[in-house]
Parts: sequence; C-alpha cells; structure tokens
Amino acid sequence: MASDAEGRRRAATDLTRPVAAGIPRLPRTYVPRSALWERLDAATGAPMTLLVAPAGAGKTLAVAGWLRSDATTAGTDVLWIRADDDRAQERVRDALDRGADALGAADGARPPLVVVDDAHELPASVVRLLDERLNDAPHTMQVLLLSRWDLPFVRLAPQMLGHLTTLRGDVLRLTDSECARLVEVHAGTTDPEVLSAISVRTEGWCAAVVLTARLVAASPDPVAAVHRVSRGNSRVADQVASEVFATLSAQERHLLLCTAAEGVVTAATARHLTRDPAAGEVLDGLESTGVLVTRADVEAVDATEGSLLERPDPPEVRYRVHPLLVEVVRRRIVSGGVDVELARATVLRAVHLDVARGVRDDAFRRLVDLGLADAAAEQLAVEGPLLVVRGRSKDVRAFSQRWPDVVEAHPETWFVLALERWAHADVPAAVHWIERLVAHPTDGDGGTERLAAQQLCARLLGARVGLEPAEPVVDEAQVLIDSPELGSVPTELRPHLLRETGTSQMGMGRLREAETNLIRAVRLSEDLRMPAHALSAMSHLSCLYWMDGREHVAGPLAARTLEVLAQEASDPHGWTPPYAGHRARTSLDLVALSTRYSADPPDEPRPAESTTHPCDTTTHFWQCIRDARVWLARGSVVRSERTLQRLLAAPLLPSRLRAVLLIERAFLAALCDDHRTLHDLAEELATHGWSGEAALLRGVHADMVGELRRAVEHFAEATEASMLDQPPCRALALTCQAQLGDALGDEQLAHHSLRTAVAITEIRGNFVPFLGWSRHGTPVHLLLRRLDLGGSNRWLDELEALTGRQPGIVTSLAPSTPTVRERSTGSDLVGPTALSPRERDVLRELARGATYADIAAGLFVTENTVKTHVSSLYSKLGATRRSEALSIARRLELL
Repeated sequence: MASDAEGRRRAATDLTRPVAAGIPRLPRTYVPRSALWERLDAATGAPMTLLVAPAGAGKTLAVAGWLRSDATTAGTDVLWIRADDDRAQERVRDALDRGADALGAADGARPPLVVVDDAHELPASVVRLLDERLNDAPHTMQVLLLSRWDLPFVRLAPQMLGHLTTLRGDVLRLTDSECARLVEVHAGTTDPEVLSAISVRTEGWCAAVVLTARLVAASPDPVAAVHRVSRGNSRVADQVASEVFATLSAQERHLLLCTAAEGVVTAATARHLTRDPAAGEVLDGLESTGVLVTRADVEAVDATEGSLLERPDPPEVRYRVHPLLVEVVRRRIVSGGVDVELARATVLRAVHLDVARGVRDDAFRRLVDLGLADAAAEQLAVEGPLLVVRGRSKDVRAFSQRWPDVVEAHPETWFVLALERWAHADVPAAVHWIERLVAHPTDGDGGTERLAAQQLCARLLGARVGLEPAEPVVDEAQVLIDSPELGSVPTELRPHLLRETGTSQMGMGRLREAETNLIRAVRLSEDLRMPAHALSAMSHLSCLYWMDGREHVAGPLAARTLEVLAQEASDPHGWTPPYAGHRARTSLDLVALSTRYSADPPDEPRPAESTTHPCDTTTHFWQCIRDARVWLARGSVVRSERTLQRLLAAPLLPSRLRAVLLIERAFLAALCDDHRTLHDLAEELATHGWSGEAALLRGVHADMVGELRRAVEHFAEATEASMLDQPPCRALALTCQAQLGDALGDEQLAHHSLRTAVAITEIRGNFVPFLGWSRHGTPVHLLLRRLDLGGSNRWLDELEALTGRQPGIVTSLAPSTPTVRERSTGSDLVGPTALSPRERDVLRELARGATYADIAAGLFVTENTVKTHVSSLYSKLGATRRSEALSIARRLELL
C-alpha cells in the first residue's frame, strides 16, 4: 500500500506527464493528498458525487491532483468542464449522451468521468437534466460535481440506492502533516511553533494555510507574525488575504487593483490596463502560489469525440484571481488610498484609449468596478443604449442603485434608465424618467445635442402611453430624419429614433414612411453590432408587411426573424429582445391563417398579456385578430366575437386599426345574421372616413336581406374606394360582386370581377376573399371552375382545390352559429358537459340535417338506439322538436 501511495504522489506531481485535456495544471508547490484521494476513490464509484465546500477550500486542485495520480481513473475517459465556460451546458449534455452511447456500444464499457468545476453556476436546466438522468439511467453516468453549496437534487431515492454520494468540505481539510509540508514550501520554515500555530488557526483550510504562510514568509519575525494572525477576530481567510495583499510588492498590488474585477485576464489585457510591460511576468509569478492567481486556460475538447481540437496557434494563457483576493481588492477600492487612485488613473486612461479606438464593450464596467462614478455616468450616457440592447441591463440598474446622487447630477443618463425599464415592461418606472427628461431644459449649460436627441426619443415613447399626442411628435421626428441634421444625432441613438418613429407610424397607418424608417433601423443596428435592436425592428417590419397586404414578404421575414432569434438564444453571449419573437410569430400565424404560404396554420389562441409589451398597441391588436381568426377557423363564431371584445375598450386605438376591427366584427355579425350590428358598423366606418370599407359592409348587409342589385352597387363602390389591404377589402368586394352578378344573370360582370380578384390576390396568396361570403350568390367554386384565364394558372388551380373541398363559410358555419334571437334568449339549462359523447355525435348529425336512418347507418347503430339518444337529448336540452334543440345547442356552444 505504501508503494502504491508513493507512486500516486509521484504521478500527481509529475507536471510533464500527459493527462486528459482540460484538467487544471498543478502549481509547483502542490502537496499530494493521499488520504483525500482514497476518499475520492471510494466516493466516485457512485454514478454521481457531489463535493461541497466554500471558496478557498481547495476543491479544484484536490480533484486535479487525484485525477493526475492515475489510479482509479486509469483507462477512464475524463472530461473536465468549468460551469462558467461558454459551452458548459452543451458539453455536459453531450458528455451524458456519450455515456449512454458507450454503454450501448460495448459490454463492460464505462461512461466517461465528467468533472464539473464551479457546478453551483450551472443553469437550472442542466441541474434538472442531471437529476433526471440520475433517477432514470444512473448506470449511464459518472459525474463529479465541485460546488460551493448544495444543488437541488431529489436525494432520497438515489442516496438509498447508492447512486449519489455527497462529500462535505471536511474531507478537504489538510492533515497536520500536509499542512506542515505546505507551510514549509510557502514560508520556508520548519519552526514547530509556526507550523502548529498556522495549523490550529487555519483549521486545515487550504487557501488560509497558503495565505498565512506567505504572510509569515514576508515578515522578518515569522513567530511574531503568526501570533498576530492567531489573535485576529475576523474570519481568518479574509484577514490573511488582506494582510497578504499588503505584503505584495507595489507592482503586484497595482496589477491586482487594475485587473481583479476582470474575472479572467490575459497578459495582454493586464499590460493594457496597468500600463506595465512586465504585467505578464507578474501574473506568472503570482500564479506560482496556486492560490493567489491560477491559470484558467483549458484546452478545447471536442464534446463528441473527446479529441483535442486542432488550433493554428496556441491560445493565450488566461489567469483567474482567487475570489478571496477579489473581495479584498473590492474593499480596498471602496476605502481608497494612493495606490487605488493610481490604479483608477491608469484604468481610466486605458478606457479612454479603448473608446477612442471604438472598443467600448467593457469601458462602462471597468469604470464602475474602480468606483469612478462620474466617469461611468458620462460613459453610460454614451454607451447605455448599446448596453440595454446587448442584454447588459443588470449593469445599468446596479449603477443607478449604487450612485443615485451621480445619476441625479447627469440628466443624460435618464434616457438610458427609461430605456432599460421600458425594455423590461416596467412602464411606470420608465414614465418617471421620461417625464423628468422631457421637462429638463435643453438650453444654456444644461443642454447638449445628445440630450436634445434623447428627449425626442423619450417623447416618442411617452406618446405611446398618452403623455402627449402622437402625431405632432412623430412629425417632428420625421422632419429630423429627413434633414441633414440627423447627422448631429449621436450614432447610438439613431437606431432608437428610427425604430420608434417607424413603429408609431405603422400604428398610425403611415406605412410607406414606417417601412423606410424600420429598414434603416435594421441596417444601422447591424452596422453598430446591435443584433437585438435589428431583430426587434425586423419583427415590426414583418407586421408592417402583413398590414400592407404583402403576405408573401411578411411570412418569410417573420420566419427569418425567428430563425435568427433562435441562433442568438443559443449563443451564451447573445441576448434576444423579449417581445420580438412573439411579434414575428403573430405575423407568421396571420399569414398562415389566410394564405397558401403555410401548410401548418395555428389551431390554438395564445394569452397576450405575457407575450406583448404593454405599450405595443399594434402587436396586441393583431394578436387579438389572430386569436379571433383561429376560433373562426375552428368553427366558433361566438368565441371569435368574444376575442374581439378585448379590443373594444383598448385606449388610443389608431383610426386604421379601429377600421380593421369594425370590419372583422361586421363579417362575424353577417355570419350570425345580425342585421342591426352590421348596419351600425357600416355607418361608423363611413363617419370616420372609410367610405370604401363602409360600402363593402353595406353590400354584405344588402345581400343578407336579399336586395341583390343594391348589394352589387355597393360592392362596385367598394372596389373603387377601399383603402385597407387587411382585410383584403377590394378582393372581398370583387368576389362577392362576382357571386351576385352571376346569380343575377350578368355573366360578364361575374367573369370580370372574379378574374380581377384572382389577379390581385395571386402574388399575396390570400384565399380569404374566396371563402364564400355571399348568402345569395353563386358558390365560388362553381365560378372558379368556369373562369378562363387563357392558360394554366397555379393560383387558380389552388383556389379551385380549396373551395371545392368545402362549402362556403356562410353555409358551413350557419348550423353551429346562434342567431341574434337565440343569443338574446336566456336559459338556465345544463352546460355542455351534461351530454354523453354519443349524444354529441347524434346532435352533430341532427344539425347536418340527417334523418334517423342516416344517423343509424353512420354510427353503426339501430334506428331505435338513435331515437333513444334523441329523446335523451331533448330531455336534457328542454326541447320538444329538432329546431328548438338545435337553437338551444347553438346558444350553449354545443355545436
């Protein structure tokens, strides 16, 4: 046994021996831990081992030494994954899949040993995956998790079955002999008093031992130094880290003050931030302790094959400062001092150089980390909009909460705070900053071109919540956009100005201007590396193209937007705007519900509250239209009407959208045979200047009451005066005119109208006008069959196939749609759940007009059985005849 232990010690400390890629390097001062290795040997026989200990306990180096000792892990494929690595989530999933594949490929194979360092940083989805795999297929995994705290696994069953072993921090405590060896290496003394005092005071915690030993080594009187530490009342690690920081050279302290907050730093970054050409050598020297600074570079491993990825050049070494020392540096920066001021001046110079070169990604964060509040506020005014659209809102919020007085003194930061709150749908907080910014004077010493541009952008947002009329501020913004003065607007504000102006214009129906502004916003956002902003503008554009009757453009653009959003979401560094995906999906669904461009239309409504911005009136409107059309496609006119009711109380609904709503309601009223509502809606449209659309509804009303020639006249007026493309009013009028013209014997009118309707809908692929909206006209499929376009036409063929498969919409929905009288009649009858499945089948056949014999044949039962079901139906519905039963069933939405 002694010879085995000695062999493991030699293997672990042989830094030249090749090991699995990714296992951290051991410092030259590493002390082998045979007793700990034996505990790990025993524990890792389970499918999952959880090693829980606080920062500084030595988890990483302990496990790295164990793996390098090459005992239990010999012949095992080892994958070392850091949880904060960009690809950690993907690599954990792939490693688990490899384990399952390996067991399935060969008998006796072992799954790879997956070591996850800093497992407390794993996303919740990966923790759930590990938990599920542990419970469902533990034999396919061998996982060792190093964490600062317990992870939320379901423990009872796996622990009882021996599938989960938990090791606590006590196993990492150094033995007296290990502690003595570590002190001897770092302090260069074997004085028993020093060794004993350090061992007792640090209680065997690795980081505390090393830091104390370094403190003792830097003292002229090691015994006095160790007694001073022993008398301390603070946590030993904090105390020792602080004292060790004080013992470092000025060059080392300067480097740590400038770089500790970076997380991971390269020698090049250190040289840039410290202005010290020797910063790389200083980092390397600190790394030699294995505690103050450690190497963070790991070789890339192909998660599928486990082989090293070929690289043309070796990656630059990266270093990570120990968390204890990072905290000491943070406190030192807060307390200030000469060395802190020197670090601030050095980093500030580096930031200015970066900004001058156009490198802004880390400028704001670095200023905040060093407590340069005023400089950070000035940078926030410039960089803030980019931070928000790049998913860095947390940094903006943290700054405003940490330095409210500084924010108060810098009005140019107020727009950024408003934008950040607006992006997260916190409208009251956003309005607070908008109102303050708009009220702030822009003349005299308090005004700048940036502030003036911010105020205009803020006013556009404010107009969307009713702080001022939208049209004047939109006009003002458009004048600026069209003028050479746009060049004076700061670059990072132009995409916001263009997008907000275009979005407002889209709701107002100014689609040409809106299209130009949104396209410019997309292009400028892409140039400025603002993909989230570009995607938001693209999703608005897809909605605009739908409104403009360009479904053939709206659909592909919405699909492309969703595709790019998915790519951005899979990027660990990416950020996606929270509402753009829903907006694009709504556009895509609307296209799918009315055109040939999708074979998979939606079949379920969606709740709008959690998926649309509370101030995005246009998207919320089209979401309701989409849901209403889904219910109509499912045959429920009543539920479609109820869905549109959500829009009746909508505040600030623009004229164009109000007109769309009136037309959608009118066609539903026509399906319900609701003469009065249809008439009133037509008059309301006319009152608001939509004469062509009003003529369309008057034609539908005249058709409903049997005045066919007057209906044709109204439809003719609608074909000339209609302005809306959604719904496709002109094509609807032409098709209804064709149906009624043919019924009146005017074949020439019917042919011309239908031919025009087919032509103007061909590129759009919109089939809604051909669903058969006329009550008294010739069925559309018969007209299409007779239509001669002088050659083959794919769109005509598609329309013939579509209309030939089903009757017109009025005919198909009439049996299941309650009339106005039926809906106005109250009833205390039982609800739909009182009917049995077979009674529902019989009810549907009765609505279809089938005889008892037809029903019996269709359901494979006898006529007497059908009569029994009918009698039961009448009894439950309180009816005495078929017409009465069907009327009640429609009212209760049983059909």
